[in-house]
Amino acid sequence: MNETTLLQPQQDDYLQRRYQAGWHDLVHIMFANILIKKDEVTNHEALRNIGQSLAQWYPLAACGTVHELEERLNKILEFFNWGFVKIAPAERELILVHCAWPHAPRMEDEGRWRQASAWVLEGAYSQWLISQGGTNTVPVIWNNQDMTKDVLIFRYAM
Repeated sequence: MNETTLLQPQQDDYLQRRYQAGWHDLVHIMFANILIKKDEVTNHEALRNIGQSLAQWYPLAACGTVHELEERLNKILEFFNWGFVKIAPAERELILVHCAWPHAPRMEDEGRWRQASAWVLEGAYSQWLISQGGTNTVPVIWNNQDMTKDVLIFRYAM
């Protein structure tokens, strides 16, 4: 065994959460039922609304720094076993890199699961940033052109 082989399981565990029967199956069924509709705009809106509602149920206290915001978001995400976020502030935007989100229970559903997960997170991150003084006219947007397997990249441009 070489060093790369020894490190691989740890890296995979870091970037991808393990499947949890029960809630994971329920979310999978809900995503599938929402995405069965042909209208992508309606699907996007419905899943963003779910994310916004989640963020309202689990609000953030006021954060004084980006680091504090990241820590508080990660506590909420960990509660759901939905990975973690790293926030990179830029001149007039925030880049949110969401890692270790749970993958689809079935490999053939991965693309739609990824899309649905990202749309829910768009809504949640948008709502959490509004609660920190952001505006609802500037939503968090998923960079769906980025095809990295284990991260979802979002942009919040002010």
